[in-house]
Amino acid sequence: MENNKLVSIENTRFIFETNFSGDPRRDKYGDTKRYVNVVIPEEIACELSDEGFNVKCTKPKEDSDFEKTYFIKANIKYDSKYPPRIYLVSGDNPPELLDSESICTLDQMYIRNVNVILSKYYKANNDKRSFYVRTMYVEQELDNDPFAARYRR
Repeated sequence: MENNKLVSIENTRFIFETNFSGDPRRDKYGDTKRYVNVVIPEEIACELSDEGFNVKCTKPKEDSDFEKTYFIKANIKYDSKYPPRIYLVSGDNPPELLDSESICTLDQMYIRNVNVILSKYYKANNDKRSFYVRTMYVEQELDNDPFAARYRR
C-alpha cells in the first residue's frame, strides 16, 4: 500500500464528540491529539476495511429498527510539512480557512454538513494504518439560530 492515497467523502457528518482543539478533557483517555470521527458510506467502509483500516460501526442498544452507521477516526496534524486546510462555511459568507487556534471553535458548533478529503497513511514498521485530514469544509448549522440572518456579513 502507498502513502498519500486519498479518500473523498461528501455530504457527511461527525459522529460522537470532536476534538479539533486537542483538549485532553474532550478525550475519554485524556489524549491531546486532534481528531474527528467521520461517518462514511457502507461501500467505502467495506473497501477500507478490506485494506486493513480500522472501520468502526455503531451497535444497537435495543432490538429495534436499527441501521448501522460506519465511521472512521481522522487525525488533524497542524505541525507537519503539509498542514490540513480546514474551512468553515457559514451562511452566504465565503469559506474561512481556520488555523490551529481558530479551529477550536468547531468543537462547540452545530454542524450541518461536512465534505472531507482524507490522506491514507501506512506505517510499514508496525503495520499501522490511519487517516489524516487533508482538506475539509465544515458547514455551520444556521437554520435553528434566529439571530444568524441578522449578523451575516
